[in-house]
Amino acid sequence: MITNDQNEESVLLLNGAGELLGGIASGDVIDASGNVVPTSFTVNGTTITQTLQNTDESGVAYPVRMSALAATEWYSAGWVTTDSRGYIVNAAPTALGKQQIAWNTHYIHVAHLKSILGTQAYRVNDNIEQQFVCHVVGGWLDSGVYNMESWQPSLPWQQIANPWDRCNRIK
Repeated sequence: MITNDQNEESVLLLNGAGELLGGIASGDVIDASGNVVPTSFTVNGTTITQTLQNTDESGVAYPVRMSALAATEWYSAGWVTTDSRGYIVNAAPTALGKQQIAWNTHYIHVAHLKSILGTQAYRVNDNIEQQFVCHVVGGWLDSGVYNMESWQPSLPWQQIANPWDRCNRIK
């Protein structure tokens, strides 16, 4: 179980080596009045259950439409392009990849990016990783495809984690 910065809970599925197998997260959960209803997950052995929270106190109007996101990937594609200034590593996040963005999962995101880049994985150096993690943690800003530019300088986290630079510094 992981919780992201918006306090949304999800289930992270890893193999014995700590590599991503997939994940499950809550999709839209809306009651008959159009209100969002919070949910939680429980894991009991091999069974994962999504449950409505606080239904006694919140005045939930039934029926409730629940959906869940389940996937084996956080990124549908990764590729490298070149520019006169250097190269750009690109990653297209899935809906689940945008949901499972807790700080303690950044190493899994980096490993997954490298796996989908294949022979271009060596391009993910410390600077590219810094920009990438910024995109991941700020994933709720929905910037579309994440792009990490090799020519951008490495900067302290406080200088790149802002809505103006969008993790790529001011041009």
